[in-house]
Amino acid sequence: MTKRSSKQPITIAGVVLAIMLICISSLINQFLSDPEVTPVAGEPTLASTARPATQQNTPAVGSLPAWLKVYFTDPNPPDQVDNGIDQVVLPWIADASETIDIASFDLNLPSVVDALVSAAKRGVVVRVVVDGENGNQVLKASDSPTGKDYDAAKLLKAAKIKIVDGGRSNGLMHNKMLIIDGKVLFMGSWNFSYNDTFRNNNNLLQITDPNLIANYQAKFDEMFVDKLFGTHAEATVLQPALKIGGVAVENYFSPRDEVMAKLVDYVSAAQQSVHFIIFTYTHKDLAAAMQERAEAGVEVSGVIENRGASQGAFPALFCAKLPVKEDGNKYTMHHKVIIIDGKTVITGSFNFTVSADEANDDNVLVIHSPAVAAVYEQEYQKMYTEANTPAASEVECP
Repeated sequence: MTKRSSKQPITIAGVVLAIMLICISSLINQFLSDPEVTPVAGEPTLASTARPATQQNTPAVGSLPAWLKVYFTDPNPPDQVDNGIDQVVLPWIADASETIDIASFDLNLPSVVDALVSAAKRGVVVRVVVDGENGNQVLKASDSPTGKDYDAAKLLKAAKIKIVDGGRSNGLMHNKMLIIDGKVLFMGSWNFSYNDTFRNNNNLLQITDPNLIANYQAKFDEMFVDKLFGTHAEATVLQPALKIGGVAVENYFSPRDEVMAKLVDYVSAAQQSVHFIIFTYTHKDLAAAMQERAEAGVEVSGVIENRGASQGAFPALFCAKLPVKEDGNKYTMHHKVIIIDGKTVITGSFNFTVSADEANDDNVLVIHSPAVAAVYEQEYQKMYTEANTPAASEVECP
């Protein structure tokens, strides 16, 4: 009895311990396999490239959402005809099987136009919107690969591709968008033109989210089918606020969506930094918001295209002692970008002007993603390093 009773506590303790270990193991396995705690589908993955052209094999900075890729032109040195940003879209055009919708203020890039003609000949429905009144659809002989004037509109019409002219006297059809088979969207500051491809600084976004594509498709249809532009536009964005793979995105079209007021609100809410790279900047409300943030201790700096730096917002910002510069590209710095607090990127075809806000057909994306902001921040730093600070005597302060 004594021998048996002396072992009983050990046996019970062992059984209890074994049961506890089994329960703990089961709970751990359940936690690890529970779908509520697994990574969310669509979380950011490493971007394949951030700059085609000469730096195509350079790893991207940070990581991008799975539905998004970002590209930048590399115009120094210029005219790398076989190695430009057009190489990103050409395979998609070549693989198109049903539809290609393209809207571009300027449209004279031979590689893209020739690809559109080829697509039409194999039965793809190609639809084109341009600004025939203000844009440029003819590539001069001095820049043409053939050594002759390249008339894009003439070639498209000869291929029986319908072109809608969105040019008007009260504003510009300033969008840059390409939608292929309803599956991929390209948008940004890049016109499908020779200069914008090989000489000008631009950014291009490749997007595969169906809801965001639907927004742009509805806008394209309003221009191409309904022929409504600028202040006559009626359609609102189908989904202005989206959550894509955990990333908050906003989408707006001017002049319908009062875009500038939203940009002013974002700048006014900045707590750490406001960085911008912009082709044309004349809007006083946005400049005032940036000055106010700078006075509050927020770091505000930017680069403005040198042809427009002598007018508009540049003198006011420069004379307020903000570190703003004139771009260093001998051609054109064509970005329209604001980066806020290293977390939010505002980009698209929208210049910082009254006409962009009140008359032009333009589009904007606001992407709340530190990963996307990091990629644009790299481009901003590149532009800022290459930019020039004018002498104080060269700027006429207001």
